[in-house]
Amino acid sequence: MDLGKKIKTLRKDWGWTQLDLSKRTSLSRGRIAQLESNPVAEVKGASLVSLANAFGYSPEQLLSKGELVLSADLKLQSVTKKVPLIGWESLKSIENKTFVLESSNWIGCPYDLSEKSFVLEVQDELMTSMHGRSYPKGALIFVDTERKPKANDRIIVINQVTLSAVFREYVISGSAKYLKPLNDRYPIEDFQQSTSIVGVVTGSYMPE
Repeated sequence: MDLGKKIKTLRKDWGWTQLDLSKRTSLSRGRIAQLESNPVAEVKGASLVSLANAFGYSPEQLLSKGELVLSADLKLQSVTKKVPLIGWESLKSIENKTFVLESSNWIGCPYDLSEKSFVLEVQDELMTSMHGRSYPKGALIFVDTERKPKANDRIIVINQVTLSAVFREYVISGSAKYLKPLNDRYPIEDFQQSTSIVGVVTGSYMPE
């Protein structure tokens, strides 16, 4: 699969239009359309990194082996940052204003995350999808607490009353907001007034 087709597939998996992707990258909508339709369109290093960050991947993951050889002169982003792997129960301290990013396990991450980011392990099958991007039980997800959530983002939310936290897709329809599991076997829930957004999921991977 050429890079343009890969970008188009990932964009549709996330439920984004070309304009949505443009707003998340340094590329214009027209440039994205050109990239998706032209298998030999060139992508410079900065644009490649920008695209990779939008999908939560490293630039290397967007390139096939052949394309990586051809693009060997690009200054690809390396894994230079680590963020803490924390337990879901730790999210309760966010509401108590005592949240501290501490962990005995720090995960290397190629994403452009803020200093207030962390990793969670998916605990159930609600975000496991048969189509498109999926987050099966055991997957590690990177959460950025300073990233502003947008429609169709994957987010972590916490109920301010019960202090229970969940992982869902953020759906906005007019003035209404919903929390959508990617697993079709589970219902969509209303975004309650007692619910607050902890952070946006920027990427994931399944440990071997």
